[in-house]
Amino acid sequence: MKKTGIKFLMILILLVAIISCGDNKQTKDSQKVNDTALARLDELNRNISNDPENSDLYHDRAKFYTDNEDYNEALKDIGRALAIDSTYSDYYVTLSDIYLGMGKLQITVEALDKAIELDSKNVNALLKLAEISIIFRDYDKALNYIDKALKTDELESKGYFLRGVIMLENGDTIRGIRNFQKAIDVDQEYFDSHLQLGMLYADKKNKLAIDYFNNALNIEPSNTEVSYYLAMFYQETGEYDKAIQIYNTILVNNPEFYFALYNIGYINLVYLKEFEQAIEYFTKVIEINPKYADAYYNRGFSYELLGEVQNSKSDYKKTLEITANYEKAIDGLNRIDDLQKMN
Repeated sequence: MKKTGIKFLMILILLVAIISCGDNKQTKDSQKVNDTALARLDELNRNISNDPENSDLYHDRAKFYTDNEDYNEALKDIGRALAIDSTYSDYYVTLSDIYLGMGKLQITVEALDKAIELDSKNVNALLKLAEISIIFRDYDKALNYIDKALKTDELESKGYFLRGVIMLENGDTIRGIRNFQKAIDVDQEYFDSHLQLGMLYADKKNKLAIDYFNNALNIEPSNTEVSYYLAMFYQETGEYDKAIQIYNTILVNNPEFYFALYNIGYINLVYLKEFEQAIEYFTKVIEINPKYADAYYNRGFSYELLGEVQNSKSDYKKTLEITANYEKAIDGLNRIDDLQKMN
């Protein structure tokens, strides 16, 4: 089975690439977002026009551009804000966000260091430095930043979450769970902690995973990643009907999310013994991703189980074209050859 492994959630790294589709609902939602963004930009432009020496207004527009990934315009505006007032710590935090979006990590750190120089208790700056330290696996430095942040604001949920990540990275699952739960105690809507706890309990096949995944979905109902993990949990614990139901719900909103199609095919092949159904789903996967070797192999195996030897042989060969030395495909071809020799 092709499955996404349960991994520790690292900041700034997406766990699953969610494939979007262009159905009418999404198009309308996107249009609403665009209209809202344009209205907000018009408002920011008017405010600046009416008060061109107000550094906060340039800072607000820089944050707007950053949120919309227009980093060049964001950099211009934060530069204007700093030209008016270079003593405000939060401006450098926004500057760090811009540089990070541009992939300039070294000057991201420099901007955050400047923010801390101006305000040693700037919690946002401290936690962003902690994130970067985690990425570089400098956990002692990260914990130092986190401790400083939590001394300033003991209700900062992100600090507990980041500490939980470090505990997991160092093999201390119990303290990791404790910190993720603390983040939720402080902020019931802390999505990342619900997701991380769901993943941890799913890895243990513990049904608490269901509660945490559902909590995450209550916060972000359209999150494909969480739905996929929940479906995987049901699949791996033998509740195939529930798994298929969730996969189908994912496919309503994301018809090209081929991992869901693949897993439905796998369930039909391995557990339900519905080989024709399995072939149908693996074929859909191949139509979306023609380079998916596992889909060719499993379709070939389904054909073999149905006695359709030529189709099976063709898929095994295609599997090997995509992934040389794919052992199961080689074994499949050998089985077919041996069978044909016997006949």
